[in-house]
Amino acid sequence: METPKYLQVLWNYKWLLAFGALVAAVAAFFAGFAVVDGQVVSRAQQTWSAATTMLLTSESDRLYQAEVPGVPIEQGTSDPQVIDMSSTALVYAYILSSDIIQDAVEAEIGTLDSETESISALRRTTQPTGDERFPGRYNLPVLEAVGTAETADRAEEISRAAAAAFTTYVVAQQDEQQLAPELRVLLEPLGASPAVEGDSSNPAIPVVVTFVGVFLAFVVLVFIIAGLRSRSARRKAARAEDTAHAANEPEGETDAAPATPAESADDIALDAEVGELVGAGPPSRRSGRGSREDETA
Repeated sequence: METPKYLQVLWNYKWLLAFGALVAAVAAFFAGFAVVDGQVVSRAQQTWSAATTMLLTSESDRLYQAEVPGVPIEQGTSDPQVIDMSSTALVYAYILSSDIIQDAVEAEIGTLDSETESISALRRTTQPTGDERFPGRYNLPVLEAVGTAETADRAEEISRAAAAAFTTYVVAQQDEQQLAPELRVLLEPLGASPAVEGDSSNPAIPVVVTFVGVFLAFVVLVFIIAGLRSRSARRKAARAEDTAHAANEPEGETDAAPATPAESADDIALDAEVGELVGAGPPSRRSGRGSREDETA
């Protein structure tokens, strides 16, 4: 079985391909990793998330009360209505994620990176150990301020600052509306969880893509060089063949055949006759008559 032509070309340039593989490996390493302070650090983008949990309550909260005592009802006055704190927590999550809170946080801890840092909030619907990526069936008056960043410390800082800024904002709104203390919503902190590592990009993807791309570039270079050398070899062979053909031809050989002696005599006679006709002009009658007399005599 004959070896394919492209495999022969690759084998002929195996050392160039080996050098290309080495260059591709170095490029792939620096595409996936970086050397920082003498340590190899992955370039894959990592995210950390930290949460600060708050309970929505009030001075008249009955969370720790086993029985609601009866109260006298005055004629002409409606019963007080208790607001559902779980629904309020859902609205608060949107306020906590708004630009108002972000501006307050940035004034406290500095500008947030728009690509890697963010503030978000959610209302808890699961057990304390549950994950809100898979929501539960509970509607709880529990709110979480979530900070996201590239490092754990920065994520925790953002989360704590967001919770504090939101609490300050709620108190300011209550003061502006001049609400009585017993009517105000209270944000009771329940705890601050440490930052956990979130989903990050796969560090192997840039390594593999860079290695394959650089090595394929060397493969293309091999075929380009082989094509140029093959074309140059064909041109040299063609010139050598033309030179050899020209050297084998006889020196006196021409395209026209030599004239024969008979053809040369006919040409000379024809030239003479034409010359006589052209030089003598038309014969006169006298010259003709003299000739006949001479012939008769």
